[in-house]
Amino acid sequence: MSGKVILIARTSPLQLDLNITTRSLSTEDIAALGQLYFSAYDKGQAEKSLEAATESIAASFDGKFGTLLTDASQVALDEDGNIIAGILVVERSNHEGTPEAPFLIELVTDRDHRRQGLAERLVLLSGEKLFNAGYQEVAVRVKESNSAALALYLSLDFRRWDAEQAEQED
Repeated sequence: MSGKVILIARTSPLQLDLNITTRSLSTEDIAALGQLYFSAYDKGQAEKSLEAATESIAASFDGKFGTLLTDASQVALDEDGNIIAGILVVERSNHEGTPEAPFLIELVTDRDHRRQGLAERLVLLSGEKLFNAGYQEVAVRVKESNSAALALYLSLDFRRWDAEQAEQED
């Protein structure tokens, strides 16, 4: 077993005010997102260096993981305009055996801003952006051992996606 599970949810319009400042990603955010990506994870969980983390974010913009949907990919900002959380969404995952739906490839929150609902709000906002762009579903792949991420997505009505079951429904 791969140790990862694919979850999928319906997109929908927002039902509440998010009470955070957000904006779409731009290439000018690569360095700040690289720093956030590197510092948000424990050593060895993501990239091994700041340079590698920044290169990985740059590769996202270059399409390495699929076509980046910059409108659905959002950053949350603090009162000084600094990026404190971000979500990156591609049009389709480039991994085999994944749904034909937009894919959340990264969701990261600054360590000092965790447990404030930023990740939840960014997922909801991305879902609305995708809904408004005509997408019906959004998917994500999560490590089965990442209980916090699984709890977040399940609380947002994501459900386990099964390729065999999806084929039978088509």
